[in-house]
Amino acid sequence: MELDLYCERLGPGLLGEPVNTLTNAAFFLAAVWIWRQAPRRRGRVDPGIALLVGLVLAIGVGSTLFHTTASRWALVADVGPILLFQMVFLWLYLKRRMGLSHAPALILEALFVAATLASRSWPQLLNGSLAYGPSLLALLLLGLRERALRSRTTQGGTTLLLAAAVFAVSLTLRSVDQLVCAWLPLGTHPAWHLLNALVLALVSRSIMEPAAPPPPGSPQTGRDTEVPAHPIPSP
Repeated sequence: MELDLYCERLGPGLLGEPVNTLTNAAFFLAAVWIWRQAPRRRGRVDPGIALLVGLVLAIGVGSTLFHTTASRWALVADVGPILLFQMVFLWLYLKRRMGLSHAPALILEALFVAATLASRSWPQLLNGSLAYGPSLLALLLLGLRERALRSRTTQGGTTLLLAAAVFAVSLTLRSVDQLVCAWLPLGTHPAWHLLNALVLALVSRSIMEPAAPPPPGSPQTGRDTEVPAHPIPSP
């Protein structure tokens, strides 16, 4: 059974959404860029970043499958890697950037997943974009945290805020896709692909940046316990 969810679908078959399909190339380009930016130790790419790269590639493959076959199984292949990327990124941030132990990191991860799954209970709202609301909120909160930890006189801490801003625009375009079909037959979903590829590149880059200094008076201040931006994690 084919799913007709976007303006561009011209009809049944693999070429029903040509532009939506072609714009998935942005995800593959983003994966290459992240891989080239990834820190290396003795020629070995950081495993956490390598996992993100693999998931970005999976997002590109899953989205391509969905926009060519428009099937329910391909929909799972489309949204599954996106959720996995979000979970892995959040885990890396909580562990590497915030230095949390396993217990609080797992609690926050579980809350995020629960909120994301709960938001999928209303697929008719905002063209299904409500499911990405928790992701946008998380990006905004983490970006504000990064910025707050930076001195006003130094650069840095803006990568996640930039990612949140781009994602907000991207999410808006995704939400209005069905509303603009009458005067924009192509729809806005191709822009969702292009902007999301940029978001994935930005959030992956944020994991590689030097860790922000701890706030004055925090338990880490004055200690040699600052979490490195991109350690090679132990198994």
